[in-house]
Amino acid sequence: MEMNPHSLHQILTRIREQMRCPQCGTNISVDFPSVKLTGDDFMLLQLKCESCAAFIVLHVNLANQTNATVDPRKGMLNASSTLTLSEDEMSTLHSALKKYDGSFEKLFGTMTIEPSKE
Repeated sequence: MEMNPHSLHQILTRIREQMRCPQCGTNISVDFPSVKLTGDDFMLLQLKCESCAAFIVLHVNLANQTNATVDPRKGMLNASSTLTLSEDEMSTLHSALKKYDGSFEKLFGTMTIEPSKE
């Protein structure tokens, strides 16, 4: 996406209109110095709530999705919540979870870390 001053202003205005603090719910100040990183199809902003002093890192997807086919299940996911595994890794994870009735707690509870003998 071409990043010109007018486009940047429009993006920041839309974010400002919608952005509320996840901690206290007040409107968040969004301005140009909030932009920390930009790419072809994303922006990364660092925001601070003036009411409760919470810091917020906001990833903004700028991709034009009008022509793109987007899986609606993935549209609700945060990029950090997607798991990328090979078929073998996925099969191993699936069988391990099946062995422990789908419980990550039981699965990881069985793993013990032996202390180093130094």
